[in-house]
Amino acid sequence: MLAHPILINRPFGVTSKGTRLCRPSEIVLDILPRPQLGPLEKEDGEIVIDMAGKRVAKST
Repeated sequence: MLAHPILINRPFGVTSKGTRLCRPSEIVLDILPRPQLGPLEKEDGEIVIDMAGKRVAKST
């Protein structure tokens, strides 16, 4: 783990709706018991939920 710390960077989300490996982090939104009501952006500035509370499709 010391040599390769990225291997332990695997966040799990556990709710009444299930358990998910939340990578990328916005996957946790799929198992939240209540929807995200306001805007949400990731730590890198990527917008996940817009001002209207709608999930933003990731552009590829």
